[in-house]
Amino acid sequence: MRLKAVLFVLGLIFFLCSVPAICGAADYSVFKSRPRLYFTKQRLEELRAVKDTKPYSDFLKVIRKRGRGQVGSRVPNNLVLYDAATIRRPADGLLNLSFYYLITGDSSYFSNIKDLLHTFSVNSDWAGNSDMGPAHVLYSMSLAYDWFYDELSPTLKLLVRDAIAEHAEIFYDLTRKKKIWWSQDKGLLQNHNYVNVASLAVAGIALYGEDSRAIKWLNAAENNFDAVLALLSPDGASHEGIGYWSYGTLWMLNYYSAMAPAQGFDKVRNSGFFKNTAKFRLYASLPGFQYNVDYADSPIIDFYGPSCFLRCLASIFKDGHAQWLAAKTESVRRKRSVLWQDYIWYDSSVKPVSPENMPLFGWFDNLGILLSRSSWDKDGSLVMFKAGPPQGYLALAKGVYPGSHIHPDEGTFSVWSGRKSIVQDDGYVLKKLSSSHNVLTFDKQGQLGEGGTWFLQYDYKDSKGVIPKPKFNTGDSFQAVEIELAGLYPPSVRPKSWKRAIVVIGGADVFVRDHVVPSRNIQIDYPLHLERDTRRVGDDFCLDYGKDYALNFVGKNFSGTFKRYMIPTKSMGKNIPRIGMLNTRTRKTSMPVSMLTAIARAKEGCTSPALVINFNEELDTAVVESVSGKYKIKFSSLTAEKI
Repeated sequence: MRLKAVLFVLGLIFFLCSVPAICGAADYSVFKSRPRLYFTKQRLEELRAVKDTKPYSDFLKVIRKRGRGQVGSRVPNNLVLYDAATIRRPADGLLNLSFYYLITGDSSYFSNIKDLLHTFSVNSDWAGNSDMGPAHVLYSMSLAYDWFYDELSPTLKLLVRDAIAEHAEIFYDLTRKKKIWWSQDKGLLQNHNYVNVASLAVAGIALYGEDSRAIKWLNAAENNFDAVLALLSPDGASHEGIGYWSYGTLWMLNYYSAMAPAQGFDKVRNSGFFKNTAKFRLYASLPGFQYNVDYADSPIIDFYGPSCFLRCLASIFKDGHAQWLAAKTESVRRKRSVLWQDYIWYDSSVKPVSPENMPLFGWFDNLGILLSRSSWDKDGSLVMFKAGPPQGYLALAKGVYPGSHIHPDEGTFSVWSGRKSIVQDDGYVLKKLSSSHNVLTFDKQGQLGEGGTWFLQYDYKDSKGVIPKPKFNTGDSFQAVEIELAGLYPPSVRPKSWKRAIVVIGGADVFVRDHVVPSRNIQIDYPLHLERDTRRVGDDFCLDYGKDYALNFVGKNFSGTFKRYMIPTKSMGKNIPRIGMLNTRTRKTSMPVSMLTAIARAKEGCTSPALVINFNEELDTAVVESVSGKYKIKFSSLTAEKI
């Protein structure tokens, strides 16, 4: 009898916890009336009431223009010519026109909306039905179904509902059974996961109360995003670069905003990533704020936004700096970055606050990223240093190894003067190699994970790539980082030690000390990718005559080459070569090696580009002079003293 009682209680607990409103899960029962996605009927009326006031009227102009461009003059009647990338265009066009019509009541667009809904409904193959393109379709269909629930004819409504259910079930099956890479552990830190699973959740909200399967779709999405949230970099930084950060962050907020009526925003508010990611995007802005730093597979501009989700974060966290950055990026890009979400996420009660009183550097310790600038002005300088495990220390500690858009580039650094790149990254390359970055290679071999179109995470995992946490120090006018990088190389060439220390003075002048202890007699190559106008001046280099940036290298028994280089890249969907000047230093040795690289604004300009007065390898010190002044740098203690 006691056993039966215990089994009954356990069964009751299992049943109760399967109901979302119980055991702390989201309460889906709030999704009763329509519209229910992103706003209620009352909120919709409030949104309509401000359509003729700024900035809402400006948002609508961009939304209409983009929607018309995406759909074109003729709605397709089949999907034969679309692939998983191109199908996003009519899907996003459907959404933009739907929102514009919903707010303005301009019925001239409703015919196209209905035609698009019909095309997607009667053509069941949405370019493979397994990844982001079809997910965009599912998302747009679900929103249109909810928003126009009372306007669609019974026949079209049934067609749309069946299409949503069919494809939601496909994505549910892929998500729950982990049938595809983006649904597996390695996909939890990848934008594909966020887009696909957010679309599944939105389909569940749209059909909640009409299709009993909606609850399991919503539960699967909630479980997925709970797992994602536990892995996101708590410093707010991105391992995939700003472009993919923008895509992923947008879709995560698409999910959490849609789910807000059922679970609020506590999960977002309690997340280190979401607390800090607007700050990360601020510091990752190039001077002038039109562009951003480029690393990993991301270009110098966001793929989406970023104004809309900065506005969302500003509203959630009452963050005036995020509100300021949203307006600033939107202004310098002449509103071309506006999305329909700007209209619903803009919170006028949050007043913009300029970053002028914020520190001029940001240290993002989970990914080991330093971003330091000379000022917030458009003609300032910016330095980036990257020194952490490819996926960040948190994900590494949990045994998660993502691949895709990561590069084998730990220890690399980049320098910008204004928006001009002085020391370059490689971009979205067709083959990921450490030699395309400003890091050392040993016998022509780079860091674990190199060699493929995508980062080879299993090479990194199987060879037990390790990287201890970097040391970081800051003073009145400098920031300094030192990191041990030897553990990121294949065992066959792995040195006993490679410590790289970087000291950034005044957010503009960079001094890099490398100390290598080889494990055997080995060739060390040190490539520096410089902007295309770099010129040799004696033993040194002038990088930018306008700002008088110079390059000095100090190292014993190194030979050097200086030549033009070109790296094939895939930028914004196009194959565009990246061109610059490559200065490579080479030495073969079994003995410990120390070297110093100085990239700074020469005090006497490019006519006399000397920066290094003395480099003492034994004491691990250097005396340097630049526009910032004369300094004694102690690399062992990571300090810089003005003398």
